[in-house]
Amino acid sequence: FSSRRRHTRSSSDWSSDVCSSDLPRIFEEFTREHSSTESHITGTGLGLPIVKSLVNLMGGTIDVESELGAGTITTICLTFELPTEEQLANRIIVRAPQDTAKCSGNVVVEIINPTSFMEIDRMWILGWKKFVRDGDIYVGITSKPNTIAKMVEFDEKRYGRLSWANPTPDVPFSERLQATGGLGDLNHDYETGLFWDMLTDLAWLLRGEEEQNPIREYKREYVYLTGWSQSGSYLFRYLNSFAYRPDAARGARVFDGYLSGGGVHSLGIPVNQYETMAPYHYSLTRVEKAREPFIAVQTESENGRMEAWRIAQPDSDDPEFLFRQYDMTGASHDTSYSYVDYYQNDPDLVRINHLPFYMGKNEEGNDYPSQILFAAAFRNLFTWVRTGAAPAHCDRIAIDSNGENKKDAFGNTIGGLRTCLLDYPTGRYSNTSDIEKGQNFLDPESEKEGLFGYQQAFSKEMIKELYGTLAHYREMAEKNTKEQVTKGFVCREDAAELVEIAVQLAKKRRSEEHTSELQSLEDLVCRLLLEK
Repeated sequence: FSSRRRHTRSSSDWSSDVCSSDLPRIFEEFTREHSSTESHITGTGLGLPIVKSLVNLMGGTIDVESELGAGTITTICLTFELPTEEQLANRIIVRAPQDTAKCSGNVVVEIINPTSFMEIDRMWILGWKKFVRDGDIYVGITSKPNTIAKMVEFDEKRYGRLSWANPTPDVPFSERLQATGGLGDLNHDYETGLFWDMLTDLAWLLRGEEEQNPIREYKREYVYLTGWSQSGSYLFRYLNSFAYRPDAARGARVFDGYLSGGGVHSLGIPVNQYETMAPYHYSLTRVEKAREPFIAVQTESENGRMEAWRIAQPDSDDPEFLFRQYDMTGASHDTSYSYVDYYQNDPDLVRINHLPFYMGKNEEGNDYPSQILFAAAFRNLFTWVRTGAAPAHCDRIAIDSNGENKKDAFGNTIGGLRTCLLDYPTGRYSNTSDIEKGQNFLDPESEKEGLFGYQQAFSKEMIKELYGTLAHYREMAEKNTKEQVTKGFVCREDAAELVEIAVQLAKKRRSEEHTSELQSLEDLVCRLLLEK
C-alpha cells in the first residue's frame, strides 16, 4: 500500500459518439441521445444520472467528451486518502516442516473463515494430516477485520496493532445496506475491501525472496488458494474480479490452483463493505473462468439446502475453464470431527470455557469423515497442476423436483462422491439437525440447524441381517475403498483408516440398542425390492 496520504485514480471508457447538442443534458434523468431512440436501443435514461450521483457522493468528477464519428470518452476521477503502511496491519499463520529439506514445494494459502466473528481455519482442520504427511506448507490469512476484536480480547499485546483502517470513513452506508444489516458486521472504522490487495500481495511475497517472506528458506514451487464456506466463496469473487487483472497477475499467475470447500453459492461476496448484500448477478456466485485448475468440494448442505445445484457448472478441461466438482455425499457443512472433536484438547478454549459442542436434539452429530476425502481432493489438485493430468470425474448428487437431495430406501442421499459408509451403510446421515427455537442465529424462529446434521444408527438386528458377520462387512468395506483409491477419491495412505472407521462403527452398532425412526427390516426389504 502506498504511503501517500492522497491518491487519484482515473478510468476512461470508449463508447459510441453522442451528438454535441445532447452533451449538456446527458446527466439529466430520463434524457436519451436522439440517435439511440431512433435506432431502437433500449434504455431509460437513468444510467448516467445514477453514475454521476455516486461519483459526487465519493467526491469525484465525471467528464464526457465526444466527437461525431470518432466516439465518446467518459472519464471518472476519484481522489481519496490512503492509509499509511503504519495504519494497515494484518496477520498470517505459517505452519511448515521443521526440516526445510522435507518440504514438498506445495504452499497452501487459506482464506480463514470469519463468519462467526472468530478465526476458523477449517481447511487446515480438514487437510492437516495430508499437509504434515507430505511436507506441504500451510499459510492462513485473516480475511475480514470483524475478527480483530476477538483476537485483541484474547491477546491485546500480540494483536492490538491489527488494523484495516477505512480510507473512506465519511462515506455513509446506503439506506438499503442499513436496512439489511449487512450480516451484522458493518463498521466505518474498517474496510473489508482492503483484503483483495492483501491476498494478492501475500501470494507474491510467498513467491519472492524478500526478507519479510516467512518461508523464503523453503522450496516453493506452487502456491494454491483455498477457503471454506464464506471463504470458499471468496475464491469465486477473486477469480472473477481480481486474479486476471494485469496489475495482480504481473504477467504470470497469482495462484497455481484453487480448491474451494463448502462454498455458499447463495452468498455473493462483495468487493467492499459498501456492496454488502447487493443483489449480485448469479455469475458472481460461482466460478466463471479458471485458467488454473479449480476443484470445488461441497457437502450435502450446500448442494440441497443452500441451493448450489441451481448454478452448478459442468466439469471442464477447456483451457479457459479447468474445473472439477465433487459433491460429498453423507457429510454436512459442519461435522463432529471438524466442529467439535478437533478443538477438545485446545488449552485456550478450555481456559475460557468455550469448547464447541453439538446442539442438536438428534441421537448424535454427523461425523462423516469428510477430512479423508478432502485429503484426496488436495492431492488431485496438486497432481493436476504439476502434471496437467486432470482428476477423474465424480457423479453429482441427485436432486428431486423440490430441489432437495434425493434419498434411497435407507434414507441416505443418492449419487455424489461416496465411500463404504454409504455403499454399505450401518446408519443414516442427514445434513440437518433438530434444534430448539432461538438456537439458529440466522433464523431464531427455526427449529432446524442447516449446517450441522446428524447421524442415526440402524438397529443391530438390521445390520446383522444386511451384512452377516463383522468379518464379511470388513471384506466389503475394503473392496469398496480399494475402488475409491483407484479412482483417486481416497489417498492410499488413508484407506486403512477409512475402513477401520466403518468397521468400528458397524461393531459398535451391532452391540447397542438404538432408537430408530426407520421402518422395520421387513418393510425396508419390501421397499428395496420395489425399487429394483
